[in-house]
Amino acid sequence: MSGFPPHRRRVRHNIVMEILKAAKNGANKTHIMLKARLGSAQLKQYLNALKNAGFITEKSRIWKTTEKGLHVIDACNICCRLIEENPYT
Repeated sequence: MSGFPPHRRRVRHNIVMEILKAAKNGANKTHIMLKARLGSAQLKQYLNALKNAGFITEKSRIWKTTEKGLHVIDACNICCRLIEENPYT
């Protein structure tokens, strides 16, 4: 869970992060769909975009985060940490 209330819309980068994290060690579409809390059509769009960007690959119906995708996760984690350490108001 991302910590957001269920009624609040999620931003794209949070959804992307959930997908990349879910596929870190390889996962099928159903697993990613449940982890990212997306419908089938939405997931398909995100997976295609992430695949085209080189952040995720698919082989034998298993999706796996690429090295480039792992760098995205690391970069986002650094940004989140910096924001938490230095909150702006």
